[in-house]
This record gives sequence, C-alpha cells and structure tokens, in this order.
Amino acid sequence: MRPFSRRALLASASAALLPHSAVAQSGLPERAIRIWVGFAAGGGSDVVARAIAPAIQQRLTRPVTVENRPGAAGATMGDALKRAAPDGATIGLLPSTTLIGRLISPATFPFDPLRDLVPLGIVGTFETAFVVSRSIDVRTMAEYAQWVKDGPPERRRFGTAAPDTFSQYFAQLLAQQYGVTLDPVPFRGSGPMSSDVGQGRIAAGCGGLASFVHHHRSGKLRVLATSGAARNPVLPDVPTVVELGFPWLQLIDWYGFFAPGGLPPQLVEAWNRTLHYAIDAPEARDQLTQYGVVVGVTQAEECRKRLIADFERWRVLLDSLGLRTAN
Repeated sequence: MRPFSRRALLASASAALLPHSAVAQSGLPERAIRIWVGFAAGGGSDVVARAIAPAIQQRLTRPVTVENRPGAAGATMGDALKRAAPDGATIGLLPSTTLIGRLISPATFPFDPLRDLVPLGIVGTFETAFVVSRSIDVRTMAEYAQWVKDGPPERRRFGTAAPDTFSQYFAQLLAQQYGVTLDPVPFRGSGPMSSDVGQGRIAAGCGGLASFVHHHRSGKLRVLATSGAARNPVLPDVPTVVELGFPWLQLIDWYGFFAPGGLPPQLVEAWNRTLHYAIDAPEARDQLTQYGVVVGVTQAEECRKRLIADFERWRVLLDSLGLRTAN
C-alpha cells in the first residue's frame, strides 16, 4: 500500500488545529472514517481512493484509512458494505466496471447496487484499456490479432482484473472485430495483472486506464486502444475504438462512492459536499488527472441514474457476445 504524500499529511496536521465548529460543519460522524476498496493495492480503484483520502482527512480533521478488501471482482467488498452500519463512517469506492456482474450472475453476485447501497456521487470517469506486453513487439490491435492467429491457442489468453467485469467483455468484443476469440484469465485486481503483463508472464490484459498509464509511459507495457470517444490527454499516442472503426464499443466508465443502504439523506448530502471538497483539492485533482481520470463530482441521484443507464447499455453489449443477462 502506498502511504499518503508528505504534503497531504502536513495539510491534515494543519487542519487538525481547526476549531470544533469546523469539524461539526461537515455533518458527518466525528470518528475515524474507513474507505473500502474491493481490489488489491496498486490497481486503479486503489490509486483513486488513496489520491482522494488525504483531502477527505483534511476536510473532516479525523483519521481516514483506505482498506483493501479484494475478492470476487469487488463484490466481496460490496457485500460487506451493505452489511455495515449506515452511519456515514464507512463508505466504499466502486468502479462501474465491477457492477456488470449483477447482470451476468445475479444469483451469486452478493449485492444489488441499486437496492443494497446508497450512491454518494461519481468522482471521475475513465476509459477501459487493452494492453500488451512489450515482449511480443506488437504496436496495434491489428498486429496483435495477427500475432494471436499465427500462434498456438495459448496466445488467446489475456488478463483481467477479475472475472465478469466490463473490461473482460470489452476485450473479447474488441478482439471479435478482428476475427479473434480471447480467453480471459482473472487476477485479483489490476495491480497484479499489470505486473504480470509488464513482466511478460501473460501477453495481454484489459482494465481501467488508471492502472496502466505509468506502466505505458515507463515502457513496461503498451496500451493499444481505449474505450473512449476521444484520445485521453495523458496518452495522446493511443487510439480509441471510435478511431479504429468500432464506435458501438465506445463507453466511458466511472468511479463512484457508495454507502450502506439506509444512510439518512442528510448524511448522503454531507458526504457529497465532502467529495466535492476533496476533488477540488489541487493535489487530489492533479494525481487523478495524471492517471487519466477525468475529474468531476456528480450529485448522488445522478450517480444512480448513470448506473441504470449503464445497465441497459451493458445488456446490449453482452447480447452481442451471446450472453444472457438478468432482468
């Protein structure tokens, strides 16, 4: 786990000197805050949570800890969150790509994000990215597809942050356009998967762009395409699915904060105000931007509506893979 930066910790220490009235104005419980992340350290969700946590700590002037609870494509954390006390002291960060699991296997996906959790707001959007190891020396999706076709079946393997996430199906749909069928290999988060791709243990992978930006820049792996409509400013050399001729695959994902169901409306509003404050903090905004996240906080209701719309869009994409979805 990466510690908070020295600058952020100094800011938190200074904020601790504020009077009690400044603390009370937040409207949130006056005790330690926990932010749960459903993936291992080093992945996109972990990076985003740790970029925002120091600013939340400065705002609330109390300890804020990020806890990794990996398992089942983030569903393990979501299940724990729905059982947590709805008192505002425990929240979770979920990437939208995780929630597609509710459509694929509702009987085993342990929570309904629309009924068991309360959205607090989206804090940023991102693209899904398809990446390859530098060891296979391909520079485009067309070259990668040809490389797969020219070799043994093992070349069809690609890494995903977890099973049954949007990134898995995005990769398979993208490869399908080139006449290639890919076989997913699930990891316990984007961090371990990125490491294995970078070291050549697996030739390709797919996940949130934030997990790959620095690896791409450092030459450890190569991003071949993203799900965006326009090129991301942090990786201007990487084409989008729209440029590649597949606009129907274009989809923008997002990171959202959620709380246990039953959280009182006044605490939902208090958390939304706090998230606005945190995202406006220059260090948090700068860090997220460097990872390719387009920063911006929505209201809680907008987050709920976005999720409903995404469920409908995902159904269409999954249908093109021949996968049945739950109603």
